[in-house]
Amino acid sequence: MAVYIDPARWPAHGTVFSHLVSDSSLDELHEMARRIGVSPRAFDGDHYDVAVAHYDKAVAEGAIEVDGKELGRRLVQSGLRIPAARRSERAEYALRSRWDSGIGIGPELRGLRAELLERWGEPHRRYHDRTHLLAVLRALDLLTDDAPPRPVVLAAWFHDAVYDGRPGADEEASAELAERLLPEAGFQASEVAEVARLVRLTASHRPRPDDDAGQLLCDADLAVLGGAPSVYADYVRRVSEEYASVPRPDFVRGRLQILEQLSAAELYRTPKGQQLWAKQAAENLAVEIDDLRLESLREIQVPEGLDVLTIVGVCFLREGRLLTVRKRGTQKFMLVGGKLEPGETAEQAAEREVSEEVGAVISAEDLQLLGRFHSPAANEADTWVSSTVFTVDLDEQAQQPRPQAEIEELRPLDLRPEAVAEAEPSLAPLVRRQVIPLLRRRDPRFFSAGPR
Repeated sequence: MAVYIDPARWPAHGTVFSHLVSDSSLDELHEMARRIGVSPRAFDGDHYDVAVAHYDKAVAEGAIEVDGKELGRRLVQSGLRIPAARRSERAEYALRSRWDSGIGIGPELRGLRAELLERWGEPHRRYHDRTHLLAVLRALDLLTDDAPPRPVVLAAWFHDAVYDGRPGADEEASAELAERLLPEAGFQASEVAEVARLVRLTASHRPRPDDDAGQLLCDADLAVLGGAPSVYADYVRRVSEEYASVPRPDFVRGRLQILEQLSAAELYRTPKGQQLWAKQAAENLAVEIDDLRLESLREIQVPEGLDVLTIVGVCFLREGRLLTVRKRGTQKFMLVGGKLEPGETAEQAAEREVSEEVGAVISAEDLQLLGRFHSPAANEADTWVSSTVFTVDLDEQAQQPRPQAEIEELRPLDLRPEAVAEAEPSLAPLVRRQVIPLLRRRDPRFFSAGPR
């Protein structure tokens, strides 16, 4: 029997980690971890994640140094390796260890742990499963330097313990479950009340500024939004699978509403949560919102009985910015452009409107078709527009647009997610819901920092 350790090269928690495995026995592995002072929370089903500070002691205690490939081979040969297909079962091992070390191991506590793990493992769950619970607990570790308050940990265990896809009702049922089961397991009334309060808070994710515990739980629950793009893509896929029974157009509308609310809010309340996840979350949300808005274009229909204006719009682009304009006496920023005159083609109207509104001279050869769209008008009540939209790359031209005629203000709009989110309330519906998503899909540079 032997225990193996690979080089410390995996970054997390402000340090780097090794993997510690046994070639024959988890008991042997747990004993080694105990001797070198590694927390049971570091156990991940078939290995321990060992911070570099413990590396030398592990070797001194008998761990054999091998490279990552050899360590993986030894783990497979041991029969202890948990395949990726058993991710939920793998999470269960880690969750059991966390519960025993952080909550307790008495008979009542083990019974409570078993019921919660069974609930989190229900077959209808695709995202709100054991892997989600484990991710929330790990996020709490990150936010608290591995010392989350026990009521917050318990609230994490209970926050989706009842999950039937009913927002609000699920959180209430989960809180009521905590109020029933925790006293039976010997928890004091004050702690039970705090756990239930925190669980109910996850229905809105809006903790008060002085609610430290609520901020921790809500930030940890939303940490997935700030994950790497591949992690976020997996989250989106699994959420969609949970709602597979909902007609796709209905799902898209509901999902868009939720994401737009999240995008407009301050997602993370703790300083560390903001540091860890806020920037990536803004980009992830923007990508999914763009995708859903473009998908929903197929469902857009002009309501009967409303006026429809045929217009043209021109997207002037320079260094990742879109030129928007505001007409005198109005509030919304829109594209350069306007109504077609009798007998005009869209290209001819674009040339004329550009000259009249911003004093630039373009030709049909400068215009690249972006698309044709239907949208509510920005400034006319009970009116829609049918718009042909072109792009013009100002990086290739020396012209400097200036406000003329009815244009009162020009505003170059940074198309990165955080800038668009701030400007969105002042943008015309056509610009924010259709043009910007399509521009960003066509050119990923609009999601990254560049010349500004």
